[in-house]
Amino acid sequence: MRGRWALLVLVGVAMVSMWGFTPGLAGGGGGGGLYLDVDPSHPAYPAIKYLVNQGILKVSETGGEFRGDQPLLRYDGAIWLYRAMQHFPQGQPQVDIAGLESRLGDLQSQVSSLKSSLSSTANTVNGLRASVNSLTVQVNNLKAQGATNLSGRVQTNFLLAVTGVILGLGAVVAIVLGY
Repeated sequence: MRGRWALLVLVGVAMVSMWGFTPGLAGGGGGGGLYLDVDPSHPAYPAIKYLVNQGILKVSETGGEFRGDQPLLRYDGAIWLYRAMQHFPQGQPQVDIAGLESRLGDLQSQVSSLKSSLSSTANTVNGLRASVNSLTVQVNNLKAQGATNLSGRVQTNFLLAVTGVILGLGAVVAIVLGY
């Protein structure tokens, strides 16, 4: 029985060891065929993962290690650039002229609308300017008349304020005395 357990433990250790050394399964690889020496928390991890998924970088070519601290050889750079260029469509991209003309027409109508709105706003501003000038004249007239009436208003307001204070004190005394 002990021999069977020892054999099972030995097989388990061997499987874990093989899993740990298999590129793209353990360590920083995070699964999906990524490199063993690239930690998923590294800032370059998403870019490397994208390039591997696109087939530009191949894990099998480097024995499972990215070796990001090593200089890039021109040979490797040329291969990566060639693979990247395979993802671009051949020839010139087609431009939708009809769509652009339609958008240009929409923009022209918006500009015309903005011009008429601007003209209307200018007329409103001119009207407001005339109203402000009229109000300025009225304020100046009131200032001229107000100097004579002002002293009478101040006296009336003072008497009203003193009367309010006296009535308020009377109310407080009535409340305190219980009337």
